[in-house]
Amino acid sequence: MINSSFLAQLLRARIAGHPVHSMLVHFPSALFPMSLIFDILSIFTQNQCLACAAFYCLGGGIILGLSAAFAGAIDYSHLPSTHTAWYKASLHALLNVTWIILFSIVFGIKMKKFPNIAYASPIEIIISSASVIGLIYSNYLGGDLVFRDKLGFDQTNKNND
Repeated sequence: MINSSFLAQLLRARIAGHPVHSMLVHFPSALFPMSLIFDILSIFTQNQCLACAAFYCLGGGIILGLSAAFAGAIDYSHLPSTHTAWYKASLHALLNVTWIILFSIVFGIKMKKFPNIAYASPIEIIISSASVIGLIYSNYLGGDLVFRDKLGFDQTNKNND
């Protein structure tokens, strides 16, 4: 039987009182840039294995990015529009959805050739590069929301500094 407290935490996207969004964001934040790095390296080294690694990093980044976005949407739904960080949180969410869409477009281009994974085209490199640069900025906003605005912290717990 599921504990009602555990279920209540899940509905608030929390596990043991910790925000799930903060647990998941690190994966796409690492996988998307690694996909770009592997794509570039595969072209310069003509190493097909690196092109495959780029493909799977991109796919994993999308799946985990969508999971992080889902948990983030739950957090966002509990943020009142009168909160001082609401605009920043809205921009953070909008930008991250944009990056996932752009990375998904690149993934779709790559999927057309699957199972023969080809080297990235110039347009794939351009879209991925712009998205990684944008991701860095939106991650900065996310960090600012946590560290400056204290979002994601349990304000009833006095141990949060």
